[in-house]
Amino acid sequence: REAIMETARHVYRRYGFSPIDTPVLEYLEILTGKGSDETDRQLYHFEENRGRQVGMRFDLTVPLARFVAQHINKLGTPFKRYHIAPVWRGESPQAGRFREFMQCDFDTIGTESVVSDIETALVIHELLVEIGIENFQLRINNRQILNGVLDRLELSDRSVPVLRSLDKLDKIGRDKVAEEMQQAAGISLPQAKEVLALA
Repeated sequence: REAIMETARHVYRRYGFSPIDTPVLEYLEILTGKGSDETDRQLYHFEENRGRQVGMRFDLTVPLARFVAQHINKLGTPFKRYHIAPVWRGESPQAGRFREFMQCDFDTIGTESVVSDIETALVIHELLVEIGIENFQLRINNRQILNGVLDRLELSDRSVPVLRSLDKLDKIGRDKVAEEMQQAAGISLPQAKEVLALA
């Protein structure tokens, strides 16, 4: 594990990403602002000594968003950072799912350049090769394509529940996702199948 994390640090630095660290604890309203009931249920949270509700970070992205919102004027853009740290989720332990695990994140903030998208693919490719993974595919998606399909199906107003369901594809499978889309978003089975055809 240490060797993989050290390799990640070297690759990230090679591409100009700087390390940052954010606190393990965040105010609960920051962590629950993401808007997913499933994520909210997985949060470890409690009341701190002064009576304020706090929670343990469940990923490294939400604390990064808070950090950037507070410091963007000092950071400059594009801001390239990496963060390797533990996160916690109140999931039922099972194969491949743990309550505490390490995340190795890197992000570029403040640019719409396609160069940063290409760089992201290069970083991932280089990291996987350097840790010894040989046969892999990088699958790249584009949210604009999915939004276009939702527009065509006249489902733009229901994109949030549709996308929440789609995010569960690896966990619950295609049939359950299609069923959930129908229940949570009120869409038809043919519409659900068309959305799933992109996944």
